[in-house]
Amino acid sequence: MTTRRTDLVRFADLSAMGARVIESGTLRAEGTILNWVRGVIHSQYVGLVRSGVRIKVGLRSDVRIRWAKREERSFVVSQPVVAMIPAEAVRVESGMFRRSRQRWNRWIGRIVLIEHLEAGTIYTVKVHGEEWTLKSLGPVLGAQQAPRAWDVVNVVVDPQAVELSIAAPCFIVRNT
Repeated sequence: MTTRRTDLVRFADLSAMGARVIESGTLRAEGTILNWVRGVIHSQYVGLVRSGVRIKVGLRSDVRIRWAKREERSFVVSQPVVAMIPAEAVRVESGMFRRSRQRWNRWIGRIVLIEHLEAGTIYTVKVHGEEWTLKSLGPVLGAQQAPRAWDVVNVVVDPQAVELSIAAPCFIVRNT
């Protein structure tokens, strides 16, 4: 069987689409909640004091990650990675206003679940237009009344609080 060049391009596009399946989740261990989301490195930044990357997660969302330049890390553009975000670093703000620095990770979302535990209140927030969610520990800033499910919120994460690791093939599980 002979293959045409267009067949190879179509196959490459389909395999790239398969790699774009959004996978996210939450890990809980000993009172710590850690959100994780899989993505692909989109760009890299090296400055005088800080370095960082921007990873593409989903169709429209980017996650910025920064670290001090003295920490040697090397990543390659289009490399699959997993971003790990502690629940304590996820700040939820009421409404769609912008309160913090523009260079921070910022998404619009909705509260989908509120859990009341002895450690505090855990909010599960779905990022608007995407398939992934984040868990946040702590209050909803700027709320006039008690937050409820389906309230629109602003999700803010400090790029220096996000850790990054290479996505191992054994970690990438596809649900088919």
